[in-house]
Amino acid sequence: MHISFCEILYAVTIDGMKILTSTILFMLFSSQAPAIENSLHPFETDGCTMFVDGPIKRPGLWRHCCEEHDMRYWFGGNSADLDKTDLRLKECVNEVAGPRWAQLIYKGVRAGHSAPVKNKMKWSWGWIKERPLVKLNADEEFYVISELRRLPYDTAVIEKFIARNFNHEHEAF
Repeated sequence: MHISFCEILYAVTIDGMKILTSTILFMLFSSQAPAIENSLHPFETDGCTMFVDGPIKRPGLWRHCCEEHDMRYWFGGNSADLDKTDLRLKECVNEVAGPRWAQLIYKGVRAGHSAPVKNKMKWSWGWIKERPLVKLNADEEFYVISELRRLPYDTAVIEKFIARNFNHEHEAF
């Protein structure tokens, strides 16, 4: 059997094109997650930091409010996000325990921002490299949402949290 140079060149070219096409497709589809320069430590919560999670007769009554608050503090954002997050904590506690507890917890959280003793779970604590008090960019939002969806919480709770904290649809994520 005789194979011409042209047939060899054609076979190599076809195989080369398949490899090139496969490589390009792999690169396109494997780069769905954005490349960001920073990443998050695993999420953790202690409930209501330095405070009770509920009154003596109903322990844990507002713990879910504090966990949501911790979740937002984990990835942070700008100062407007910080203010909204603290107000959301107050609103949540008010819904389950009333305005007196809500106001007490809110004032404690706000006072903590200027306290000389700092807690590990300060605003944006989750980022491995410290990040400035600025709005998350699109790549960071994509990354944070994907990390939120990996947390061991009820899917409906996480999706409600995402809807409350991010202004646009992230269904494609």
